Amino acid sequence: QNKDMNKIVILTMTTEEQSTPPRLHPLPPLSSLPTSTYPPSSYPAPSFFESSSLVHPALLLPAKRTGQIQKALGDLVFQEPKRKRVYPPEEELDYSKDDLANKKYDPKWERKLVLVRLGSSGANSDDVDNDDGSNVKHDGESDAVQRDKVWQDDRIQSLLEEAKEQAAKESSTTAPPGKCSVRKSHIRLPASPYSLLTVDQVLRQIMPTSDNDNNNKNNNGNNDNNGNPIIEEIPSSFEIAGHIAHVNLREESLPYKYLIGKAILDKNRPKIKMVVNKIGTIENEFRTFPMEILAGDGLDLERVERLCAGNNESGSTLDANEQGAADSDDPSKLQSTTFNQPIQIKIGPRHQKLMQVEVKEHGCRFQLDFAKVYFNSRLQSEHARLVQQIVQDAMKSSDANHSINTNKECIVADAMAGVGPFAIPLTSANASHFRKVRVVCHANDLNPVSYRYLQTNAKRNKCFSDRLQMYNLDARHFIQRMNEQEVDVDHFIMNLPQLAPEFLDAFRGWRFHHSSEEEDGKNNDDGTDDNTNTKKKEEKTKKRPTIHVHCFGEKARTPEDTSRVECQVRQRCEAALGSPDCLSSEKEEEDAEFSVRVVRDVGPRKNMLCVSFRLPLAVEGVEKLKLETV
Repeated sequence: QNKDMNKIVILTMTTEEQSTPPRLHPLPPLSSLPTSTYPPSSYPAPSFFESSSLVHPALLLPAKRTGQIQKALGDLVFQEPKRKRVYPPEEELDYSKDDLANKKYDPKWERKLVLVRLGSSGANSDDVDNDDGSNVKHDGESDAVQRDKVWQDDRIQSLLEEAKEQAAKESSTTAPPGKCSVRKSHIRLPASPYSLLTVDQVLRQIMPTSDNDNNNKNNNGNNDNNGNPIIEEIPSSFEIAGHIAHVNLREESLPYKYLIGKAILDKNRPKIKMVVNKIGTIENEFRTFPMEILAGDGLDLERVERLCAGNNESGSTLDANEQGAADSDDPSKLQSTTFNQPIQIKIGPRHQKLMQVEVKEHGCRFQLDFAKVYFNSRLQSEHARLVQQIVQDAMKSSDANHSINTNKECIVADAMAGVGPFAIPLTSANASHFRKVRVVCHANDLNPVSYRYLQTNAKRNKCFSDRLQMYNLDARHFIQRMNEQEVDVDHFIMNLPQLAPEFLDAFRGWRFHHSSEEEDGKNNDDGTDDNTNTKKKEEKTKKRPTIHVHCFGEKARTPEDTSRVECQVRQRCEAALGSPDCLSSEKEEEDAEFSVRVVRDVGPRKNMLCVSFRLPLAVEGVEKLKLETV
């Protein structure tokens, strides 16, 4: 059964207007599989993609305005290597023989500009506005094109509205009588060679999607013609760490996971040699998570084929009641799973060499074990932004204090440093700011593996011991040690998005040290009594470090949502500091400099945030958190 699995085909429904022969569906119905996962061998041959064609949305427009409109639409215009994006109008679709007969129209006066396919908006065909005179026929393919999200873009809507207003005043000199000078159309283009297709384009032809031409006329609700559930979001995005591509697949995509891995591998060779999928959440104290191999090095294809066919190592079919995830570290445990439990080839000790990667980021080289340490390549911009901010603050402070203290340092304490994405570029002798300003970093991580790689990366990037000091402690112990040893920290970095705000309780009972000589020399004579002046002077001269806390928060879509999210994050930080309203009271607000910045989009309802504020003086009066001795 498994040998013939990839030969099962289903004819797709076609329209009378379709100009290409019926296509065969590349995959059998999911319900026909012995397990819940398509095997790697079911990945279609390149000829399947190259024999197909796709209908694209297009704009009909005056020939003389082609260049101007292309420039205005920018990324909405179809762009593929060695492919045209401008075509002549098509007879019967864009104009009729009658239009030619009255000699008031010439197809040479117009051009057809091909647009990108962004996927169906979900609108009904009856709701689509086609009052621009375009010859839109309500068949399966043209309906999908008319519902494409590209038509909702403000730039295109503006062009169409402008053309309608112009047509209401005077007839077009370029379009057929009764039609707007800029109007909707579509065009069927032969598919690009497989070598030129993107991951997204490949997966859209394999997986059941709402905008797939094969599924436009089905009446199965949320299923395609095969009865497979429609995939709402194509999983074509991934993170890269060295030679490893890392995806985080939703449950709906798991039956196609080996096909997804194959597509990513094919489209990113030779840089990518291995594709892995996250199969759990970051739950341990070291911020690592379990992973499985989807494609490339480390994947035993023959073994995966047997598992997908429901066979064990001896080749016999397993009983449906036998279940369990396949672990490549213990071949005796490789067995089939039930329909609802996808097969998993987990990363284990035998893959240790494969998980050793080198990452280059902003002039620094990081070596790490991707399975044993936390590293997120999507935070490159945040690493660079915060490093640049700290360096700029250090330069301003150095310039301001130059006449008083020529040895002024900027001291940074990174409580969850990982392999050093903040600490290394801050202190590397290769950094452009190394000789301009002195930045000293105390970098800590609880994970002993991360600590070893932090030491390795410090040597590789010329981070000397007088600039970078490393610790292998719990973050709370590390923060308190900085205070107990009277380290005059300017910036604390706490990059543990899931839990970092809760670690702020380590600042309770903080002993503030006095600031530089510049502050001590200031005159605070404002007409109040001497005792009040003395108290204000002492408060102003206390050194208050700036805290940068990374966390997750609700995705804000309106200004009201933004205010609510900021309030929630502020209250979470205040609760951990043990002093309600210490970041929001009128007394502290001016000096707290509390800010919330969106770092990146994590999910449909979640963002990663960076919260920055100066440590409030109120924490000094809170009882210190008692920790176990280490």
